[in-house]
Amino acid sequence: MEVPKIPPAEMPKVVSGSVPGMEQRAQSSGNIPPPADHADIRPLDIAGALQILLAEVRAGLESALEEAMTLGASNTRRPAIAQAAAPAPDPVQSAHEIVQMFLQAMPNDASDAQAWIGTLMRVEGGIQSGMDRALEVVAQWRDVPAAAMGAVNEARSLVQRALGEGPLNPIWLRPDWLGLAPSYHRFRRRRRIARRRLTDPDYSPLTAGE
Repeated sequence: MEVPKIPPAEMPKVVSGSVPGMEQRAQSSGNIPPPADHADIRPLDIAGALQILLAEVRAGLESALEEAMTLGASNTRRPAIAQAAAPAPDPVQSAHEIVQMFLQAMPNDASDAQAWIGTLMRVEGGIQSGMDRALEVVAQWRDVPAAAMGAVNEARSLVQRALGEGPLNPIWLRPDWLGLAPSYHRFRRRRRIARRRLTDPDYSPLTAGE
């Protein structure tokens, strides 16, 4: 009995090492966004926005101090910048922490007026750039609520007013700010003396009754 021969199955043609169907699958997989695009990024709340503000200010301040030390400012030291133990509950507390960072960063020795003013300018610039950067980060967040942006802007405004050179800001009368008041008054006095020394070499705080 003759067994009919089964014709061999037609083998798919392989062109340039490709496997049928792989190219189509590769094309379709190329349209799938990377896993990061599917990440569930929660909306930013006020506490999260204020934590971004503190982190960016701390980074800007540390960068400014590194620059000052690199340039060899004689009275520049690397202070221990306070770390927030918990999310700042409101813009006022966030501003308080930023002002505390500022006061910790300024050197106590203001005998070299030019070096001290140079450090002041870098510290002010570092804090300002950190606050500006925080606003950019928060603004780019997905579905950021207006309240979060408002909290960052409010804290930023409080810092600028608290460290201004005009009359003492009423915020320093708050009980939670009184602990920083002595350091702040010493800073204002050093700033005033350093600027007077730059404009009047014969100026002496002792003779001027400072």
